Order: sequence, then structure tokens, then C-alpha cells
Amino acid sequence: MNEKGINTANEVQWESLLDDTRLAEGKPLLERALTYIQQESFKAEFPALLNASFEISFILLCEMNQDAETMVAVMLKEILDKGRISLQQIITDYGKSVGGLLEGLQKIDRFDTRKAHTNVENFIKLLLTSSDDIRVILVRIAQKLYALRHIEVAEPDYQAEILKEVHMLYLPITHRIGLYRLKTEFEDRIMQYAKPDIYHLIEQKLVETRADRDRFTRDFIRPIEEILVEHGLKCEIRSRIKSIPSINRKMQAQKVEFEKVYDLFAIRIILNEVVESEKADCWKIYSLVTDFYTPNPRRLRDWISFPKSTGYESLHSTVIGPEGRWVEVQIRTRRMDEVAEKGLAAHWKYKAGEKPKGETDLFTAIREMLETPVNNQGMTTNKEKRALYSDEIFIFTPMGDLKRLKNGYTVLDFAFEVHTTIGHTCTGAIVNGKIVPLKYTLRNGDTVKILTSRNQKPNSGWLEFVRSPRNIARVKHALKMEQYKDADQGKEIIKNKVLQLEMEFTDLVIQRLVDAFECENYLELYQRFGEGKLDPLKIKKALTEQKPAVVAEPPPEEKFPENISKVLSGDKEYLIIDNRSESFHYQFAKCCSPAPGSKIFAFVSVYQGVKIHRTDCPNSRQLIMRYPYRILDAKWKTSIAMETGLPLNLEKNHPDRKKNRK
Repeated sequence: MNEKGINTANEVQWESLLDDTRLAEGKPLLERALTYIQQESFKAEFPALLNASFEISFILLCEMNQDAETMVAVMLKEILDKGRISLQQIITDYGKSVGGLLEGLQKIDRFDTRKAHTNVENFIKLLLTSSDDIRVILVRIAQKLYALRHIEVAEPDYQAEILKEVHMLYLPITHRIGLYRLKTEFEDRIMQYAKPDIYHLIEQKLVETRADRDRFTRDFIRPIEEILVEHGLKCEIRSRIKSIPSINRKMQAQKVEFEKVYDLFAIRIILNEVVESEKADCWKIYSLVTDFYTPNPRRLRDWISFPKSTGYESLHSTVIGPEGRWVEVQIRTRRMDEVAEKGLAAHWKYKAGEKPKGETDLFTAIREMLETPVNNQGMTTNKEKRALYSDEIFIFTPMGDLKRLKNGYTVLDFAFEVHTTIGHTCTGAIVNGKIVPLKYTLRNGDTVKILTSRNQKPNSGWLEFVRSPRNIARVKHALKMEQYKDADQGKEIIKNKVLQLEMEFTDLVIQRLVDAFECENYLELYQRFGEGKLDPLKIKKALTEQKPAVVAEPPPEEKFPENISKVLSGDKEYLIIDNRSESFHYQFAKCCSPAPGSKIFAFVSVYQGVKIHRTDCPNSRQLIMRYPYRILDAKWKTSIAMETGLPLNLEKNHPDRKKNRK
């Protein structure tokens, strides 16, 4: 071990990392953490810690441009998980930023991703918003890449788990935030294990054709370079082979063998000079290339004259090169290339289509952070994330299902989201292993187990902390049902007594009792008898000796012409029909003979006035399809009374309409 506490075996790799000029500001912090994890007491307990920390730190530095704090968090993570150091001690020794990173990583560790396939987008949003520090997700990506690189030493069950998790969650995230090299490596390593036979077959084909491909590329590029130099155009020409997963997708999409995939690689021509006439120069390069190589006009993509909505600008063309082989050529300026590579027009967007603006802003913020010098430590996206997901949180059930709620919702809201019955009987919850009350406000990523009891019932106090409008309505409904819980029993008491008096149990009788006992409505009447607060023996007196009430003269019944006029003008929703078939203004159709209780509609005929048909009339379908403008809704007068549960002339006494007691 040298004076810095680093084992000789690891000395070279760590020295190279510590001496990287990009980490100059954070070097003292890194050296302190290295010295700490190299204690003798840790060597046997964490044998692979130093090598793993280096590999993950190297990914963070070279692929994501990250700072020393992220690397220190990586080094201390396992020691913290095993309880060998406290989070408070880490904050004291290494700062709040490192402590916050580790707290965020531990929170992600608790997420149950077994059911991520049921709602991948919600899980991705949860991962991206689980911490205020966006570096947490970047460290997590680096950890997953390290796990894939060493997956061969893992147990089979863990291999399957990590492959599934990366494929569902971390591959899409790297794709969206523009970490293209990592995304390609994720795809490549997943395919090695998911489809090893196909992978190695394509790999072998690429090896066998490499020499021929290199020769072909040189022959293709050479005349283009000469032409561009002749015309004074300073360009960089790159060639890239497509990844094995990408080639496999093309083979499947085109249903061809490897040898028939004509666009195994692409040529990119980048104009280095930034000039005002950049678009014209790109077209000039296109003209020079297509003068030499014949283009396929159907394969021209002009995103310079008409940039994509994402801002992506480039000219794409496919030309016939030497030996009659097709080659894709991309032409753009250095500015256009930087815009595409930095994520403003990220590959995931122009492949998959425009994404919601909020999501774009978050990924752009992450990408901008990756392009920022590493000495800007502690950069977060608090503002962006608050604006993005301030109204959403994601909650786990004990079985690993993910529920999306509004920010500020409580345990009671979550209980109702699981099931109405669960909400009615909820007594509290276990959140992340701790018992909390009904009014506890949930936080993003919490795992919640609802506690219930048969004896629990909604009470008016719940309205003080339930947040969802739908759940507020559920509680109010439950309270109302509880208020009239004895109404059914009371109804039976009244009904039996009325029948004993040899009277019919009608709406008119009920209304007389409502008035006699000074109840607000029939539900209150039923409830008070059910509770035993009213004496059934008084029903006879109420019905036989009650003084006749002074009844105001009913308003004149609306005549049918007025009725139909209001329907046609939109002032009423339907016609009211009784069974007086002798009415001059409407007739019952003989084809279906409507009877009270049947579902009906009105048809305005040209010569015979209004005819009433059953909705199941043999002629109804033809009438409705051919003359929809002549169709009017209609209801039986008796049906309206049945729907409301009230006598025909007692709508004013509907239970939902309150009146002052006498």
C-alpha cells in the first residue's frame, strides 16, 4: 500500500483517475474516501469494493462527465448499506451533497421493479423523480452497466432479474437522455444473453466481412474527400458500423439474411466551418456526392429545409457506391451535429415521435448537466422537476404494483384507490415499514400496506384530510348511508302497519305520513321509525284523523302543443306521454302498440302528426337512420314517477329537495 492508502494492484488505475484534470477540484475528497475504504477491517468484508468503485467511477467520468462527489457516493454505498457507517457520519465527513446522493440511491434500492412491465412509463417517471439530485439516476445507470459487464459471475436468477430490469427501465432512460454509447452497450449485452445464437452469428459475420467492409469504406470515401478539397470545403468524414442489435432488427424488419442488409454502416459528412450559407453548403456537398454516386430519390430526407419539430437538421440520402452496394450518407454542419448529439433533437425523440413538453424539459436539463464542466458540483434539477411532476407521485403496493396519485394525497386517498371497501374500513397504513395514521401525506416512491378493521366506518372527520374529489364524494355517500342505515327496517314497519289498516302502501300515503310526523323527507321518516323514535301505533291516527291539508290549486297541465314546442326549441329534454290514445295531437303507432312501461320515442310524421313508437319496434331502426332529425325523446308520465320514486304530483317533496319543517 502506498502513502495514499491504495493497494499496489489497484494503484495504476486509481492514480490515472485521480490525476485526471477534470477531477482536480474534487481530488482531496476522492483521496479521503479511498483512504477510508482501504482500512484493513474492510478488506475481507468488501473484497471487490475498490475494483467495482473504480469501474463505476470511470463510467461516470468518461461517459457522463460526472464529478468527484458521485464517485465518493459509489465508494461508500456498500459500506453504508451494511451499517458500517451512518448517513450522518457521511454528511459530516463528506458533505450534504454526498449524503443526499446516497440517500437517493438507497431509496431506489427499495423500489420493487418486479411488476415494472405493467406500467413502464410510470416506473421511469418514478426513477427520474425519486430524488432532487439528478445524479442519483446517473449513478444508478453506471451501476447497472457494471452489473451487466460482470453478469457472467452472477447467479442465474440474478442474471434474469438484471437483464429484465435494464431492458425495461434503464435502456429507455439512456436512450432518451442521449447517452447513446451506453444505450448501445446495454442493447448489445442484453442481446448476448437473450439471443446468444443470433448475436454470435451476426458477430461472426461482421468479423468475416470486416476487411472487405474497411476496403469498401476507403474506396467509397476517397473520391468524396478529393472532390470536397477541390471545392474548398473543410469537412470531417466518419463511418460507423451499426450495432448487432440494430442489424438484427433490420434483418427482421426486411426479412432478409445478413448478406442482404445493404445499410450495415453509414457515412457522415460534417462541415467544420460555421458560415452563414450553411444550408446552401450542405446542398452543395449533396450535389457533389450525388454527381459521383447515383442517389435513390425515394431515400432522400431533407431535414435542413424543413427541420423536424425537435430541431433536428440534416440531409440523408442513400447512394449506390462501388460494386453496386447501397450506402447511407448523412450531411450536416458542425452546429447541426452538436444540436443532435447534445439531445436537443435527441435520437429517441425523432425515432419515437414528439414527447410531452415537461418530459422533454427534464431530459434536456439532464443532458445539459452532462455537458457542463465537472467542477460544478451539486447541480440538481429541483426547479425542473417541481414544474414537471408537482402534481404526481407514484406509490407501491406490497405486491409491487405501482399506483399514480396526486401530490398531497393521504393514506386514506390511497386506500380508496385500491378499493372502495378498503377505503371504508381503513384504520391506517404501514409506510416503508412504519405505522402511520390515515391523514399521513404520502411521498413519491413510498411502499404502502393498508391496515383495515371490520369495525371501522367512515366519519365526518375524514373530510378534513381526504383530498381526492372522488374520494370526498365517497366519504359523503358513506356518511349519508350511515345516517339512514335503519331506513329499510323503518319502511317495513310502516308498510306492515298500513296493510293492517287495509290501505294501499302508496306514495300518497307516505307523503301524508311525512307531513303528519314533520319529517324532511321519506328517508327521514323511515329512519326515525327504524330507530324506534316514532310510535307505529300513531300511524292509524295520522292516516284516519289527520285534518285535510289546504291544497293549492294545481297549475294547469301543459297542453301537448306547448309540450312539443318546448322540446323542439330545446327548452325540454323529452315529451311526456300518458295512455290517452285518443289525443288529437299524437297517436300510438299500430305497428308496435306502445303500452305504459315500455321504452318509447316520438316520430314527427309529415301528414299524421306525432306518432309514438316502441324503441324495439320493427320500424324503429329504419326511422332513426333515415329521419334522425324527426326523432324526439319521450317518456311515460307514470315512468317519470317510478324513476323518482315519488307520486306524479309530489315532485316538490323529492328527498333531495329540502323544505322547512312545519
